[in-house]
This record gives sequence, C-alpha cells and structure tokens, in this order.
Amino acid sequence: MKEITFQRFSKLFGVIVLCVASGCTIQEPGVYRGGQLIHPAPLGIEDQYSFRFVDRWKISHRWLSGPTHLRGCAGYPLNPFRRLGGYGELGAEINAPIVERNGHLSFVGEHNQKWTLNDYREAFYGLDGYGKFTRFSALCGAAFSDSLDAMGLYIVKPDPAKGTDQWVTDAKEVTINGLRWRHKEIPIQDWSESRESLSGPIEFWVLEIPETKYWLALRFSATSSAKFGMGADAYPEKHRRLLELFREIVQSVRLEPISPINIDGLVGQK
Repeated sequence: MKEITFQRFSKLFGVIVLCVASGCTIQEPGVYRGGQLIHPAPLGIEDQYSFRFVDRWKISHRWLSGPTHLRGCAGYPLNPFRRLGGYGELGAEINAPIVERNGHLSFVGEHNQKWTLNDYREAFYGLDGYGKFTRFSALCGAAFSDSLDAMGLYIVKPDPAKGTDQWVTDAKEVTINGLRWRHKEIPIQDWSESRESLSGPIEFWVLEIPETKYWLALRFSATSSAKFGMGADAYPEKHRRLLELFREIVQSVRLEPISPINIDGLVGQK
C-alpha cells in the first residue's frame, strides 16, 4: 500500500513540475465567469464587457455581478486576440469581435491555432440548427426564482415576422449618453395561472446600432403574483432593486467608433 501511494505521489509531483516548467496554471476550485474566479459579493453591476462590432463600433456595457449563481454574459466568448497577444487593437477588448460576412454575424474564434467564424444564429437571428425560427437567445441573462424577475440583453436582426415590432410599438424615444433608445413600458401582470411562462415583459429598451441593420435590446420580465410566495408582490424590495439595476445597465451602454481592421486573410470568408 505504501508503494502504491508513493507511486501516485511521484506521478502527481511530476505533473506539477512539468506544469510549472511549461507555464500552465491550475485553477482554484470555485465558480468562474469570463475566466475569472468569482467571489460572493452584494448584487451590483460590476461585471464589464466590451467587443468590436462589425468593424464599426466598440460596444461596452456592465452586467449583474455579486452572487456566484449569476449566469452573467455567457453568450460572449473571450477575445482570442487578447488571450494570444500580439494583435494590437484586435486584442484591446475583453470579448471576441463580432464580424459580419455575407450578411451574417459571427464571433471570431480560435482553437489549436486555427481561426474560425463561429455562427451564433440562435442569438442574432433566433434560428435553431435546422434554420427554423424559435426565439432569440440572450447574450446576457439572469433569472430569479423567488421574485420571478428576469432580464436579458440581445443583439438581433429585427424582423416583424419574428415579433420584434412588439418591442418598439408605442415606445418613447429617450436619449442616454448620446444614444437614442426606444423605451417601452408594459403594465405588470399576474402570470401565476399561465402554463407558458412564469413572467412577462414589463420593459424594453431598444437601440438601433447606427450604420448597421441590427438592434441591441434589453428586456425585463416580471409577474405581480405573490402566489406560492413568489413574484414581485412577495418580494417588492428585491423587484425594485433589480429593476433599478436593469436601468443602470441600460445607462452603462456605450458605442464608440473604431477604425476597421481587415482580418479576412486570417479567418477567411464564410
């Protein structure tokens, strides 16, 4: 038994030595978002995201931070140019560039030194693997099982046939940080008897990204029900706090013009 234990220790020690020599890292156990270890903290909007968009804009915004169960902006890959280094302005942002090729959006990715354009059609176009519209997937999302509040951030190509007109019908124009948003409020309803959804949208904020055919949209959903001890009426303070943070996220959105960088020779055409 002692011999087996020693052999295992020797193998482990050898792995550690090789790892140190090669410069690799061993992650500390815990929850990671965006490659960073998350420590529990009060609910806020400290998480920062930024990416190049169709070689015209740098888009940046904050998102919910604090509790380790938060999903964050799981839809954004990390920027491979930043991870590898040596790519100048392409590596300046936290998240991977979103490029448009042949009328379709893709994230720039890298694996085993091979560059790719990664399709994310369920987010940008709401399509499943068979090309059928189902729903738009949020790039950033959060849902709360007690207050039944939920919020999401989307980048989509609007299409009346996919219901996007409902996001802006009867909306009011609001200018924040020089950006012209369309803001729509919907009275909160009781969804406790619904078999389709736990909550429904009560706010939309839609930004038409200039010089593109895409929208950046934020949606907040809620239910007034206090049935089963859940919903906004059961957790009024939490509901108000989440809605407040949601609006602060809207205020955090920035669009800054950038200089185009041709990467066709690197990732090829799609």
